[in-house]
Parts: sequence; structure tokens; C-alpha cells
Amino acid sequence: MAIETNEIKQQEQLLSFTMKNKNGAEVEILNRGATIRAIRVPDREGKIENVVLAFDAIEDYFDNPHYLGATVGRVGGRIGHGAFALDGMNYVLEQNQGPHHIHGGRKGWSSRIWEHQVEGNRLILSLHSPAGENGYPGTVDVTLTFDWSDENVLTLTYEAETTAATPLSPTNHTYFNLTGEAKGTIEQHLLQMDAPCYVPLDEEALPLGELVRVDGTPFDFREKRPLHEVTHAIDEELTLAGNGLDHPFLLKENGRIVLDEPISGRRLTVETSQPGVVVYTGNHLDGDFTVAGRKPTAYLGICFETQGLPDAINQPEFPSVVLRPGEHYRKETLFHFSSID
Repeated sequence: MAIETNEIKQQEQLLSFTMKNKNGAEVEILNRGATIRAIRVPDREGKIENVVLAFDAIEDYFDNPHYLGATVGRVGGRIGHGAFALDGMNYVLEQNQGPHHIHGGRKGWSSRIWEHQVEGNRLILSLHSPAGENGYPGTVDVTLTFDWSDENVLTLTYEAETTAATPLSPTNHTYFNLTGEAKGTIEQHLLQMDAPCYVPLDEEALPLGELVRVDGTPFDFREKRPLHEVTHAIDEELTLAGNGLDHPFLLKENGRIVLDEPISGRRLTVETSQPGVVVYTGNHLDGDFTVAGRKPTAYLGICFETQGLPDAINQPEFPSVVLRPGEHYRKETLFHFSSID
């Protein structure tokens, strides 16, 4: 295993770190936004290709409205009306999506330069988030450790402490496309999730505050299904989300997510200590940029945003996302790349 560091842009001291394992597979990470720019793994024939969406032009990472590969925080997803109450105090956050707060704000963790440290085969990125940043209480110090194994397992370990009670639920916003180099959309990918419940959303993509069993709904992925069944489904909830998934799911304890791409033979297995995952099928991908030489289109990638449930700070029925002084936050997500049996 080796980690290479390259300075690829003078502005903001943008650095790229490449983690290579003994099999030639590699992961590329940027210090801006603790961003995953590439995961290059073999298909069933051994051909190594990038299986995540990345800007062709490095300059595009300085304006990344789709959060390609970025780590978002303090809280992933939406906080309704950019406000919450905690321990008798009312807090107002930056409203950066209409009247709501999303992904930590315009100047959230996804747009910050993280400090870096290389320890053996691990890359450790760290960030100091001062009290009042985008309206959040408490000073938070966070580290995100990337570990890339010879078995093609990428482990992300989030750790944090705070000086005052604050909501904390960071996640990573990588778009996966197992065709390699974004040769096609993700609609022929097959998805299976150990997720017995999902969270219905209103017309502004805010949780309605309840957990609903997936039985008999288009959100039932307990058995493997092709994604085109949801991108082309006639369903009001899917239509509201832009004709696809942009929904939180509650995972079963020790539940897994498995994504297969039949043509390349690649498989991604996701395991996490987080209670939930937001699955987003890239319904709104567009813009004046290119990915692997092509313009972005809807369904070009799928995100698995492992996290606490969105707007949990305002939803008493959801698992808590509050971190308090004296507590140590530690959550882990594993992305395991292999071949379909």
C-alpha cells in the first residue's frame, strides 16, 4: 500500500492523495471537502476503471453544487426552515435551499480545506468547526480517516467532539456508477438493501416525521431490483423527488446495501454503523461541466449517504443526532468492491 500526495492547484493549496493497494486498485481524495475524486477498481475481466463521478476539470471542485464526492456537515440532508430548538435554546441556520438548510450550508464542510496527516496506509483529514459556523452551536473538531485495503475495501471513520450540544450527522456524497468511467446510467444496476422502513417526504423534500414499512411500496429493496423500476415508476412520491429516489431509509441493524452492475460484473457492498441512508439516484444532475468526457444527465450516478435521518433534530420520533460535551462521536462506513459471483 502506498499514498502519493500531489499539489494540483495553487489556489487554496488544493491537494490530491492517491491510495494504492497491492492489486493496482486505488482511491483518490482531495483535501477540499474531504472529497472522493476516484475509486479505480477492476471489472470481472480485470480492467481497472473509475466507478465514481468526478469532474474532468479540477477547477470545477471550487464550485460543486451537486456535492460530487464531497463530505458534507455538520448535518447531511435538510433541516426544515433552517431552525431547531435544543436544550431550551432556539437556533437559526443559514437557509441555502429556499427556506431550508441543507448539507451544512453554502460554506459547509464540503467547501473547506481539511488538514491532512498520513499514518502508514491511512489518510487522516481533520477540520475545526468554530461555534456559530453557519448558525450551529458549539465548537466541533472532527477527523475523517480513509483506509484502503488490499481487499478493495474503503473504510471511512468519522470522529468528533464538541464544546456544546449540537446536531452532528456528517456523510459523504459520492456518486457511484459501476459501469466504469460513466459509460452508461445506473438504471440497469441492481439494488438490494436491508431496509424495512423508509421516510416519506413532502413536496419540499422534508420528512413527514414518520417511518413507513416498505411492504407493498416502490421503496421495497429487500429483494434485488433494477433501478429503472423506480426511475420510470408511476408513483407520486417518486415524481415529487424528480422521478427517482431521494429518500431516507432506516437500515436493519447490521444491514447491508448491495449494488450490482451486470455487464461489468462489479459489486459494491456498503456496511455502516449509521442508522440510516439517503439513497439518491441523481435525478437532478445537470450543469456546464463534463464527467468522463460527457455532459451530466439524470441517473448518471447513485449516492448512498449513510447518516442519521434528515431533519432528525426536529423529528422526535427519529434517532437522535445530538452530540454533547464529553461524548465521543464515532461512525464508520465501509465500501467493499468485488465481483458478482
